[in-house]
Amino acid sequence: MTTPQPLTNLCLLFGGTSEEHEISLRSARAVRAHLNPQRYAIHHIAITRDGQWLDEKNSRALLDGEQYTVTARGPYLPSDVDVVFPVLHGPGGEDGSVQGWLEMQNVPFVGSGCLGSAMAMDKSVTKHMLRSANLPVLPWIDISISDWQDDALEAVSNIAQRFGYPMYVKPTQQGSSVGISRVESKDQLTSAIDKAFDFSDYILVEPAAEGAEYEVAILDGDVPVVSLPGEIEVDGWYDHDNKYNNDNAKIIVPSETISSRMAEELRDVALKAFRVLRLEGYARVDFLLNSKSGRFALNEVNTIPGFTDISMFPKLMEHSGYAFDVLVDKMIDFAIASKPASGKIPSRQIVETVA
Repeated sequence: MTTPQPLTNLCLLFGGTSEEHEISLRSARAVRAHLNPQRYAIHHIAITRDGQWLDEKNSRALLDGEQYTVTARGPYLPSDVDVVFPVLHGPGGEDGSVQGWLEMQNVPFVGSGCLGSAMAMDKSVTKHMLRSANLPVLPWIDISISDWQDDALEAVSNIAQRFGYPMYVKPTQQGSSVGISRVESKDQLTSAIDKAFDFSDYILVEPAAEGAEYEVAILDGDVPVVSLPGEIEVDGWYDHDNKYNNDNAKIIVPSETISSRMAEELRDVALKAFRVLRLEGYARVDFLLNSKSGRFALNEVNTIPGFTDISMFPKLMEHSGYAFDVLVDKMIDFAIASKPASGKIPSRQIVETVA
């Protein structure tokens, strides 16, 4: 008679204080639905919008859309937890904050560590890192809130001289297109910058790359799985509403318009970016293709991409041969194997500095 294997005590960590709180709940519900109850004992920890960490009963209630009670509590983990699965999008959850705390607890967790998460969350830092590695990124201008307050007219003048219209104004530390504006003319620029500063003390401005958007999924391992590119087909630009609140965007997996040569080039650049940013576990790498020049640029790297059944990351992985339930098993197994209690990063993650 076969002896049953003990269940893995998995802590699902979700919610958070960012503008993406509700998206985190959607992703967490999808992940939970694909966790095998014969393999995992699931513990729930919800973080409320104001930063309270709820107990098991109230965390489960929040995730299930039921009434819950907030009891003042700071960060904690169950004493018997084997691995943590953070499903936290945006600042406070995807920016290295939680990851650094988990590293201090010497607890394995799914996804990238503190350093990689922090670098990838900041759009400007990401661009600087990728450009230093000779990877293609759009040109950009960084603006701090102090620069803007000191001389807004000069900042607007510098932007107008550097870039033509249209352009995009982005907070550097937000996801899901939160706080981003497409600027078609000079009279829209100031209000777009003010809006971006509502979400971050640092913003960037970059020219619009008029063309298709492609995304590549990466699943870490001894031999990383790098998906074929998927394509976003949308009327307009891929803003927050088109991502989550309407049916205007169409996800095509794999892309039907990109050449095989270009697809391989995107996969190669995606994996290089993953390594340059010191990422682990999984990520989604986004590209923009300029329809006029035929050149692509790396747009951003998402260390905790959307994880619902309709999200691009699980769809790309499914096309690569990893159904949702198999995918989460692989991610959890990798986390446990690569982040032992010592908290050491596996030596294979060390990459050479690009001269």
